[in-house]
Amino acid sequence: MLSVAARDSFSSLAAALGFTVTRAGAYEGLPSVSDLLESLATAYRLDPAGTLDVLRTLLVPPATNAPDA
Repeated sequence: MLSVAARDSFSSLAAALGFTVTRAGAYEGLPSVSDLLESLATAYRLDPAGTLDVLRTLLVPPATNAPDA
């Protein structure tokens, strides 16, 4: 289960990227986290290595004890 903070962050991200509910009804125009995640899954299916590279760059902190090069 997602925390409230994570849910709200995903909703904000979906809205900022233009993922909104397009089906007529009560949720039309609201952020669509499910569409955002479906798009991410599609990107991963089409290019797993590229998707992982981007996500690692953005989400995984660099090692703090990396040896000097």
